[in-house]
Amino acid sequence: LRPSIAFTGRSDTDEFDFRHVHNSFGFRDEERAYRKPAGVFRILGLGDDFTYGIGARYEESYLRRLEQALNARSGVHPPIEVIKAGIPGYFTQPERMLLQVYGVRYRPDVVLVGFEVNDVIDTYLGLEAVRVDESGYLKLRDAREIGRVGTFLYIHSGLARIVLSRYIKQRAAEKYRTVRDEAYRTKGLYEGEWRQIEKELTAMAEISRSIGARMVLLYIPEHDVAERSAAERDYPPQRLSRWAERNGVTFVNTTPAFLATTASSPAPLYYKRDTRCTPAGYAVVAGELYKVLTGNRLVP
Repeated sequence: LRPSIAFTGRSDTDEFDFRHVHNSFGFRDEERAYRKPAGVFRILGLGDDFTYGIGARYEESYLRRLEQALNARSGVHPPIEVIKAGIPGYFTQPERMLLQVYGVRYRPDVVLVGFEVNDVIDTYLGLEAVRVDESGYLKLRDAREIGRVGTFLYIHSGLARIVLSRYIKQRAAEKYRTVRDEAYRTKGLYEGEWRQIEKELTAMAEISRSIGARMVLLYIPEHDVAERSAAERDYPPQRLSRWAERNGVTFVNTTPAFLATTASSPAPLYYKRDTRCTPAGYAVVAGELYKVLTGNRLVP
């Protein structure tokens, strides 16, 4: 996203209002200098739409909730800064690139990488799935099909934004609906993509170690987690857990917490049509992260 911009609106699914404010680095975060202040403990949060916090106010995003909870602890501990570097549309490869080129400059003590199954689909599409076009905007591949005129209308017309967003989402859904479930299957059609993801995660672990940081891999299930079979539901976190164990990385699987909260609370954890987390869903993620980071003494 463009640095130092703010924009407001209503989701194209008509489920939530939003106000997104970005710092001079283009992150949905407060202003942070590369130079880490003396005595500060830093966490760098990488990820996509969920890490960015679409569907929630800034204060309700899971990285901001985590930051507040860690700083609200009793006792003596250093100030905690969470660099909120989630970018909508990103997946493991561009996240690794962001870490390698910019993230290391923040000198983080912990590198936190958010992962959802849609990262498998995005890996299949590759870097061409999201890029900055000639207009200077970051766009998905399907969004680039609307051209210069479509982009102008999308930016300047609320009605056009609604129509074009629905058109783009419909095209994407038609393309990937039939093969998406393969990402949940052992040695399915996306086995090559899973291996590429593991390669990128390994590179991130090596980069983290090179700057003296610990890496934490976070798994957030998709909206239909309760509807999937146990085999499908367990495959992504089990595979990621095995990778994490081999590479000395802490793994956080939020699936059990999502299932337990869904069974015990009437508050929806995902938007029905948008399918991203609601503020209640992000609260579940933040709570699980807090428990693992403090329980494993990954933060002082």
